[in-house]
Amino acid sequence: MAVNPNILSTTGLKFEGLVFATAGSSCIATLIMALWANLPFGLWPGMGMNAYFAYTIVGFKGGQNSVKKVMFAVTIEGVIFILMSLFDLRRYVFKVFPTWMMKATMAGIGLFLAFIGLQAGNGIDIVRDHPAVLVDLVTLTGEHFLRTWIGIAFFCLMSLLILLRVRAAVMIVILLSAILSWILNAAAVEQFTYKPMCCLGSVSYTEPSAGGVEWYPKPGGGYYPKPTCENPYTVPGKGKMEETDSGVSFMWDSTASVALSNGVYTITNAGSSVNHTGSLYFEGIAAGRDSSFNGGCTDTCHAMMGGFNPACFGTVLVETGCWTAMSYQSRATQSLVLDEFGEGCIGGAGRIPKTFSAPSAIASVPLIDLAGDLVAPFDGWYGCDANGDCFAGDVSGGTILAWDTSGFSDWQGFWNPLLTLLYIDFIGTMGFLYAAADLSGLVDPKKPETFPGCYAAFMADAVGTFVGGFLGTSSVTTYGESMAGVYEGGRTGLTALVIAFMNFICIFLTPLLSSVPTLSTGPALVMVGVFMIEGVKDIDWTDYMQAIPSTICILLQITTYKIEVGVLGALMVWVFLMIFSGRVFLYNDKVWNSMPEWFQNFVANQNGDEEFRNRLREVGKLPPAEEKMPAEMQA
Repeated sequence: MAVNPNILSTTGLKFEGLVFATAGSSCIATLIMALWANLPFGLWPGMGMNAYFAYTIVGFKGGQNSVKKVMFAVTIEGVIFILMSLFDLRRYVFKVFPTWMMKATMAGIGLFLAFIGLQAGNGIDIVRDHPAVLVDLVTLTGEHFLRTWIGIAFFCLMSLLILLRVRAAVMIVILLSAILSWILNAAAVEQFTYKPMCCLGSVSYTEPSAGGVEWYPKPGGGYYPKPTCENPYTVPGKGKMEETDSGVSFMWDSTASVALSNGVYTITNAGSSVNHTGSLYFEGIAAGRDSSFNGGCTDTCHAMMGGFNPACFGTVLVETGCWTAMSYQSRATQSLVLDEFGEGCIGGAGRIPKTFSAPSAIASVPLIDLAGDLVAPFDGWYGCDANGDCFAGDVSGGTILAWDTSGFSDWQGFWNPLLTLLYIDFIGTMGFLYAAADLSGLVDPKKPETFPGCYAAFMADAVGTFVGGFLGTSSVTTYGESMAGVYEGGRTGLTALVIAFMNFICIFLTPLLSSVPTLSTGPALVMVGVFMIEGVKDIDWTDYMQAIPSTICILLQITTYKIEVGVLGALMVWVFLMIFSGRVFLYNDKVWNSMPEWFQNFVANQNGDEEFRNRLREVGKLPPAEEKMPAEMQA
């Protein structure tokens, strides 16, 4: 509930309106799942899908494509899914899925969630990204060791409580971990305090001669040190951000002011002035949402200069005081990017930098309003002309009906996102729903393409996506964390009804929810992986027709962050093996009977599961070993 609004707010949509859109669409979709499908699954805007929406399609404040055009594409996607669900097309597609692939999909989703739960910034801070080998173990004795060991400790505690069958073990550990994080933040423990320090001027990356500084890995080996602000003058004060009905305003909270003339900075404070030709070192904005982009350094610089100043676009975030997810050099350059997307102290709710702070309030009034025009986030914004007409910027008002219906002729801004969202949502939702139903014991092995309530479940997903687009959020789908509720015993729509009620309450509890750090929820994600991997025991790992595609399905889901890629990859490998092993001809009697004897023997001599052997019996082509066995032994 906190992560989705944070991610989508980078597009220019207002955070408070996104909270209402997220909770409202989730509530409606989950009610349909509860009252019609009678299934225990919750629905939310899909993680990964929202990041693709915000960062790949729309871009920062609509810099890639207009957020209103893409939001209209989400709504049309919902309409298409409603029609497909109405005619039950999605269920028939699943008939091509072998039962064992459904088990692999379930395990892959579980391990995908567990991998997220291990990460720095999304979980217990034990693995981080690495530009050379992609994934790296964090330094267990380095600058940020406390965060990692706390995450490990609470995962061990959760494991113990689950082993002892303590009810609500997952929730107990989440709350205990969150409270400890809030206490450590209040005590100003460095690893739990976000303090963005900015440099306007020259930044160097010279390797220190002595140790004591954590370095960050670079491609091909070696490490980069932290960036250093050269010849700095520390300007007292810090940046602030305030949100009002008219928009967001940035201020410089200080008695000092700065002016720039002919490359010389004049810092005036308490009646005295200092001229400086080096760099300026100052504190950015430690709280807020829009300001979290690069620590709010650029916005703070504008305010510090008394208004828009082009020199401020050279501001670099050089320190945060705590661990950040983007603490590595950009993949293709030699410069270090410390906080490219404003992650702040990772481990908190989404991309809000104040990640470990205790909530300042429990409830707040939701923003329920129609979306307005695009407006410039600050003077000189490149997405608006002198007349105030904008193609990129912030969306004024709320998020309801945040549409631009003029996009039908725009392939890049409408049709391409629509087709991509359709493909990802179709495969991902279908794969998860069947995997979740199987874990819940609802799938009959004799009819794996269906389960009780599947028609209504697909309709809930479709209506949720439509309502989400209407209210102003990305595609709504059945969510993987629902498995935590299934593990606790949820099997009917009563579980989903409780989820829907909680979704409704979340409309008013934004301050509380946004303060729960991902350091607290990370252990739960890893534990969900434990719950969901149990299905692999039903895969025949001695049959490579199952084992190879199953491994591909699981592996690709984890490494690509996309459930649908894992499913499609497994299907492609399976189809290839079926064709070139000759087994596909077993399913057409006329084609099989026209095959030469040597080819039939070639297929019959292959190892396979019981379904394969039964099919050989049906066509009268038993393997040689079975032909020699007495009939009663074969039976």
